[in-house]
Amino acid sequence: MFWINLVKGFIQILHSNITPGEIAFGVSIGLIVGLTPLSLILKLLFYIFLLIFNINRAATFLSIIIFSIIGHFIDPLSDKLGYLLLVKLEFLTPFWTTLYNTPLIPYTRFNNTLVLGSFVVSIIFFIPVYISTKKLVILYRTNIAKKVENTKIMKLFKLSAIYSIYDRYRPK
Repeated sequence: MFWINLVKGFIQILHSNITPGEIAFGVSIGLIVGLTPLSLILKLLFYIFLLIFNINRAATFLSIIIFSIIGHFIDPLSDKLGYLLLVKLEFLTPFWTTLYNTPLIPYTRFNNTLVLGSFVVSIIFFIPVYISTKKLVILYRTNIAKKVENTKIMKLFKLSAIYSIYDRYRPK
């Protein structure tokens, strides 16, 4: 049932009147939350951010799931990046010390190499993911959606039970 709801949410997102920018921003926020093993404080801040601003929640939660899976594969690289930033680049040590002595900042767990590395990776990819998601949604809505309707795979898909979900949310 979970996967059907995931497909339903994905189809709703693509075929809704939600602006591509809102969808892309939701995916980008999902990138940060999904890739970073954030502390409870930072996750709470991101969820408050999600509620305050006009961001597509379905796109955010869908991308959190996807990027959490991807995050497990890039954790070794993120850990090495965090180690580089926290240990190897000694000129940053006073900055990290000052940050650690600031109230509430230590609770973010930034002094963990994996947390810091993953956060930096997610910040680096934030803008590229936003731009590419926005372009892909526009491309899908203008060109691909009509072509998908006429493919053999879609004709087979129309015979399945999931098609009723798709048909309910496609643009008419």
